[in-house]
Amino acid sequence: MIWWAEQPGRAQSERNAIGDLAENSPWLANVEMRLAGTQLAFDFDLEVGERTIPLTLVYPDFFPDAAPSILTRNRELLSGHQYGPSGELCLEHRPDNWMPDVTGAMMIESAHRLLSSEDETGRPAPADHRTTRAQRMRYSAFRFLFYRDTLTGLGSLAEGQVAEGQMQEQDVAGTYVAQLSRIGTADAPLWSETKKRGGDVRSFPAVVVRVPAGGGRALKDFDELKALLWAHGHSGLATELKDGSDLVGVVLFNGQRIHVPMVFGDPGARKLISYDAVFAEADGVRLDPEYERLKTSKVAIVGCGSVGSKVAVQLARSGVGSFVLVDGDVLSAGNLVRNELDWRSVGVHKAPALGARLMEVNADCTFTARTNPLGGQESGAMAAATMAAIETCDLIVDATADPGVFNLCSAIARRAEKPMCWAQVFGGGAGGIVVRLRPDLDPTPLTARQRIEAWYGEQGVDWPDDGSAKPYEDTGTEGVPLIADDADVAVIASHLSRFAIDVLARPEATTFPYSAYVIGLSDRWLFTAPFDVRPIDLGASDAWGVEPGTADIAALKELLANLTTKKNDED
Repeated sequence: MIWWAEQPGRAQSERNAIGDLAENSPWLANVEMRLAGTQLAFDFDLEVGERTIPLTLVYPDFFPDAAPSILTRNRELLSGHQYGPSGELCLEHRPDNWMPDVTGAMMIESAHRLLSSEDETGRPAPADHRTTRAQRMRYSAFRFLFYRDTLTGLGSLAEGQVAEGQMQEQDVAGTYVAQLSRIGTADAPLWSETKKRGGDVRSFPAVVVRVPAGGGRALKDFDELKALLWAHGHSGLATELKDGSDLVGVVLFNGQRIHVPMVFGDPGARKLISYDAVFAEADGVRLDPEYERLKTSKVAIVGCGSVGSKVAVQLARSGVGSFVLVDGDVLSAGNLVRNELDWRSVGVHKAPALGARLMEVNADCTFTARTNPLGGQESGAMAAATMAAIETCDLIVDATADPGVFNLCSAIARRAEKPMCWAQVFGGGAGGIVVRLRPDLDPTPLTARQRIEAWYGEQGVDWPDDGSAKPYEDTGTEGVPLIADDADVAVIASHLSRFAIDVLARPEATTFPYSAYVIGLSDRWLFTAPFDVRPIDLGASDAWGVEPGTADIAALKELLANLTTKKNDED
């Protein structure tokens, strides 16, 4: 896009305005128009006091919808209102307040006002900078994160006290991010960080030093750190750091500010990197107080594929504290079009790989991974152990869309009287269904499925169970791949997550008037358009749990009597 070719009239108007300004302004001289590549530019000189300042006005490709830039031609730092010696001046007209009717001539006038006012007063011009924290951190490659709780831990040390500790660090896209994980020894910590880093972290020793007020400062090299420690009576620590060879994070806290030099290198030739302290506290509560219940909840995710992986991560973000993850499949490259996992997990069993992903999102959660397929050809003991693990959960989520697995999950939910949620994505991106069932409030899972099938019949369409949603198997059978993209799957998974959170966070109430919904993503089947949602009334609850009848009780007594008699005979 070349704006001056598309809008030659505006380009000519800009040239005339700058020419008129030069003719009527003795402080503007030597104006020359040129092309910088395909960008229109004007070189000019500003007379400010006794100085001549060479500048260039450059029009961007998207002018007049984007602001031009005024830069120095000799890489000179002219003002505090400048983005570095070779950077542009920050003027009255800039990207955050730009209007298309502002001209290049007005930009030149603004530059002259800025530089002449500072020349006349000898003081910086009033600042109108409103940079965000992210802007200020843009060129920081080494960062030390801290929170209010970190300040509490550091503040617990007396002035002059030195304590050992531990740091955690990650290298993320070339940025090293560290935080203090512990003050004190591992056996008797004085303070521990509650906001743990998830994922791949490396831990290394730290030394925390409480210096007097005003005692800490940014340090350029190890000699400056050594001098500071000597000045505050910590000569032994200075010598220990000098003679060591390990990486050590030093945290200097003066009661208000934190300075973090990282010490590394060979003994006697130690080096230092200063980390920028970054306050990383979340700005306000972002989850409903009811979500506190989720921290003590345990959820079974049966099926860690496209739907199950997304639901698990969403629940971990919401605060669920424990998971049982069940899936016998291995992640393949083809799964990446929809699964929450990435290339790092290709070739790994989905269940443990998803567990590692949950730890990246919520480092406080725990998980048990079961890699045997529920209902598959496995030993009876292994299958029983998996079903027992599922039974211990507060909620069972079936994300397999497999009838056999559904029957087993249904049996566990009914017998243990545990709520159950399930979903299915319909092939072809048509939509999906989400269901939640609560003991004694909704029908049992098998009954609910029968009623859903009956509802489909009433609509005059077939139940969309064509095998397309079945998981991939290594049995040699040819399955039909599910044709749905990540966005389709994410919609259904997110609705299923909302059901799951509602069950856990609001066990005595609900925000959903129905327990089953079919959700349209296109104008196929019974849906008339995308976002066509149909609730299904599942009707009254039926028999949850196991109610032994009179005959069962009599049979149990007879069985126990036989077992007792056999044991006595063996003795």
